[in-house]
Amino acid sequence: MIKRAALFAIGGILIAVALAITAHHLTRRPPNNGNPPVIQTDFTAASLIRPGDPVFGNPAARLTIVDFYDIRCPPCRRMNLRFNRLMKANPDIRYVPIDFPILGKPSVLGTRALFAATLQHKYHALRHILMRQKPKPTMAILKTDAAKAGIDWPELKTAMNSPAVTARLNSNLARGHALGLKYVPSWYIGHRRIIGSISYAALVKTVAEVESRQKQTAGNASPAPHKS
Repeated sequence: MIKRAALFAIGGILIAVALAITAHHLTRRPPNNGNPPVIQTDFTAASLIRPGDPVFGNPAARLTIVDFYDIRCPPCRRMNLRFNRLMKANPDIRYVPIDFPILGKPSVLGTRALFAATLQHKYHALRHILMRQKPKPTMAILKTDAAKAGIDWPELKTAMNSPAVTARLNSNLARGHALGLKYVPSWYIGHRRIIGSISYAALVKTVAEVESRQKQTAGNASPAPHKS
């Protein structure tokens, strides 16, 4: 009986660990059988942008990508590299990353640092470091990162827990939850929401499809020629 009870106890622990690991990975990306879920929306990606959101690429571009991501999410990091490559190849892209830290306290800590860095106009520089860094963000690591990015550390450290940074963090989380987002990356382009990462070739194809649809819509909206 003792042995059997011990076996049941061990089995219960293993199941709990397995469920915890599964839950952790589900917040990163859903099972997609190789094809990320694509959801049609009744709004455009551009309509999701709010004042103060960081902008990469061409601010006046006709095509917008809004990306809800977590700095510690591996698929998010892969897509970040592909978005960067896309912007170099296509000058008519506006990329707007929305920090959505849902992978635990280290993600929240890193996001606070990013928002605090914005106050020193160093968001882009710090994000470049955090999106390539293997260790989880800690205060010691962030202090080193701040030095690399040319950021005043005492000022950054103080701002990280300021009401303004906390409000922005809560606002971003509320935005994602209001859209029903449970996974990262979840990104928007045109009237599409794509959950998960895709190859660069698939990204280019998606952009071409959305651009074509935008041109078609613009053509249909043009006034008919006046008949004299």
